[in-house]
Amino acid sequence: MKNYSIFISSSDAYSDLWPIFFDLFHKYWPDYKGIIYLNTESKIYNHSKLNIVCTNVGQQSSFGKTFRKGLDKVETDDVLLMMIDHIFMGNVNNEKLKEYFKYFKNHDIDSMCLVNQNYRELEKTKFKDIEIMVPPTKDMFSFQISFWKKNILYEMALPHENPWTSEWYGTKRANKMKLKFTCLSKDVKTPIIYDLAGCLHKGKWLVNAKEHLESINYKVDYSKRGYYIKPLLTLKSRIRAKWMFVTHGLKGSYWDLMQR
Repeated sequence: MKNYSIFISSSDAYSDLWPIFFDLFHKYWPDYKGIIYLNTESKIYNHSKLNIVCTNVGQQSSFGKTFRKGLDKVETDDVLLMMIDHIFMGNVNNEKLKEYFKYFKNHDIDSMCLVNQNYRELEKTKFKDIEIMVPPTKDMFSFQISFWKKNILYEMALPHENPWTSEWYGTKRANKMKLKFTCLSKDVKTPIIYDLAGCLHKGKWLVNAKEHLESINYKVDYSKRGYYIKPLLTLKSRIRAKWMFVTHGLKGSYWDLMQR
């Protein structure tokens, strides 16, 4: 069975996070020996214990373009997608990952999320660990942490979209395409342990990440980014968010949905 490679969605703006992410990667997943594609613009990063390939896609005008150009550099048909701002927080169960990837391949799955998703339209499969989502659904899918067919993942982020609108419109595209989305059952432990909230928000550190890094005596200068303080949700911020989805729709996401 052909193996997968890991695709890390990132950009040069997160280069200060790369040493932290990959030190923890090796600490918690020493068994991984495959290729790790780090999506970069012009910077290069190497780690003595890991096989990292920097994509060097150049300066792009949007997340969607950066994401797609990075995927173009990936040589495997399947990827495990991770985001650079989700750091490892526990040992990886490599044997379970092999088991889940085998199911992913043998059952021609389009995406397998390695955590439980609170989808309303889920059905059991013959494998007790895995549940399948039955489209159409109003629930938004999660990009990561998931096995993906690379060609399907490519369709989930249009060139003009950002991470939020790509998940929003990507869910609608997935419904149109009738994709086979699976996730882990609610009582199953995820094989890759990390905080679903991530370690950063709007470029600033979240407390959960700081607490974990301090618990393992990993030194970080938090003053460079500062800490995120959740602002009050105002009518203005809601209107701004709504307008973002409308403008991205007008840029092509609506038309794309009509064509599928």
